Order: sequence, then structure tokens, then C-alpha cells
Amino acid sequence: RDEDKKYKGFSQALPRIVKGYREVTEFAEEYGIKTMIENHGYFCQDSDRVENIITGVNHKNFGALIDMGNFLCADENPVTAVSRLAPFTSYLHAKDFHVKSGSEFAPCDGFFKSRGGNYLRGAVLGRGNVPVYQVLNIIKNAGYEGYITLEFEGCEDAVMACTWGLNTLKAMCKALDW
Repeated sequence: RDEDKKYKGFSQALPRIVKGYREVTEFAEEYGIKTMIENHGYFCQDSDRVENIITGVNHKNFGALIDMGNFLCADENPVTAVSRLAPFTSYLHAKDFHVKSGSEFAPCDGFFKSRGGNYLRGAVLGRGNVPVYQVLNIIKNAGYEGYITLEFEGCEDAVMACTWGLNTLKAMCKALDW
């Protein structure tokens, strides 16, 4: 909301967002801290919005923390989104989701709604609907050489799910010669 308690759209809020990130980025650079924005939180989750923020900040110390699963929270295709943001990648979260259409009966337990009303539930990496292998290939081909963090938000036992997900992630990276 602005000073008059009126709601703003993204384009109205963008200059203020960019100004704030730029100030933080310049301050953090003095201490050797890399700053970035994660595609998270509905308002700044779409790849075009993240790209507008990054290009608006326009600073070598600012980039994207790409969470390949989070694009589904904004009902965006992860392949399309990652293709757009790959050149800006500063860090990568590998995450998977099960997706059910919002036109279906709502699952009773374990799912949450995307912005557009689809149902999402965390999945063991490689077992959900995120095209993880394709996304990794896009990021690799864009020249990213940083870390990949495995993220799990599902209902299964976390140790088991992370073990299986990590095994899958390692196998995918090996297959990509990465």
C-alpha cells in the first residue's frame, strides 16, 4: 500500500522496490556480500517481475536466486521462467512439486493453492511435475557454475526424501556432465 493506504500494482511499486534493492546491494558490496532476489512470495514470483527488478537494479552485485519449483506458485511454466532468468542466476534451488489442476476437487491434506487456484504439494526431487532435468540443462547452458541447493517441502520423511532427491540430483548433474 502507498501512503494513502491504496493498493499498488507491481508496475507502480517497481521503482520503490528497485531503489531499496539497489541501496542494499551497494551497501552489501562493501562487505563482499552478494545480493539477490528469489522468485518467491506471489508479488515478485513471476519471471518477468524478477527480471524487471534485476534489470532495474542494474548492478553487478545483484542477481537471481532461482527456485525452479516456486514458479508454479505463480502458475508459470518453470522451463519458460528459467529460460528467461538463466543469465541472471546467482544461486539455484532444486525443488519439485506435485501439481493438480484447480478445476479438480480440492485435495484434503498436504496441498496448498497457487495464485491461480491450482493445488501444489512438495515432492521428492524428480518425482513431481517440475521438469528438473530440463531446467538444470538450461541453467548449465547459460554458464552457471555455482552451487545447487536441494530443497524439499513435501509430506514424506525428510531424511528419506532428501536422500532420494540428492541421489536424483547427482545423477542428473552427472548425465549433464556437470
